[in-house]
Amino acid sequence: MKKILAILTIATLSAVSVLAQDMESATALYNEGATALNAGDKETALGYFEEALAQAELIGPEAEELAFNCKRNIPTLINAMGKELAAANEIDAAIEMLNKAVEKANEYGQDDIAADAQGLIPQLYMQQGNILLNQKNYPAAMAAYQKVVELNPNDANGYLRLGQAASRADDIEAAIAALTKASELGQSKAADKEMATIYLSKAAEVLKAKDYQGAYDNAKKSLDIMPTPTAMQIAGTAALQLKNYDDAIANFEGFLTASPNARNADQIKYQLATAYEAKGDKENACVNYKAILNNPQFAEYAKHKVNNELKCQ
Repeated sequence: MKKILAILTIATLSAVSVLAQDMESATALYNEGATALNAGDKETALGYFEEALAQAELIGPEAEELAFNCKRNIPTLINAMGKELAAANEIDAAIEMLNKAVEKANEYGQDDIAADAQGLIPQLYMQQGNILLNQKNYPAAMAAYQKVVELNPNDANGYLRLGQAASRADDIEAAIAALTKASELGQSKAADKEMATIYLSKAAEVLKAKDYQGAYDNAKKSLDIMPTPTAMQIAGTAALQLKNYDDAIANFEGFLTASPNARNADQIKYQLATAYEAKGDKENACVNYKAILNNPQFAEYAKHKVNNELKCQ
């Protein structure tokens, strides 16, 4: 019996000795990490803290305080390293590091660090998107901005930028969807201008191809968002070709009211006169034909209309 007790005592003492050695080793690793951190070597410090934590978790309750200190330092260090990468414009690496910081902070209950890193990640995607947009890499810019709005669904500027990138990538459906959302979230001035421009560009494009209905529809969409003389001109021209004289007249009159001194004002007056004549409004047709009598481009035709066909007073 005495022999058994002696063996148990020796085993217990051996276990205590091993535990003490393990604790000493874990503490030494932690101290090495602290030394590296004080020297500004975050990467080395992180490695030591991670090793110390692994040992502390194996030791158990006796190393609880050491484990806590490691868990406090590890996410903080990773977050700081992510910020340094961001400052050096290593955006992809910074995002990866900050995502790791969020993961570790959540795992170790460091809510403030998780929130800090999470707040930076959308900013970095925005920065990345802006760089790609300036480089005219529109699909990649779209992907970056898409990350911004996924992480922050209420980011009006993120949707605005996504819409701009999509527009330049000729993904009109995606552009309009993003810009509509941006407008709803408070970026209405910039988003509406962008949408109006998209529809206007499309209207001009299809007008050249003599798709008058398409030109009219897109010009009207542009006008519904933001009235401009150019949109009125295209809508009027397309409406005239479609024999929609009332709309043609309304748009041409709107153009002349908005831009009475435009370089192409006489061209618009010629088209306006044509629309009034087609509608049977001789009086207004005469007014507009007379207005272009002194323009060499239209003088002969206008004079014929005034003197011979319409016999204007």
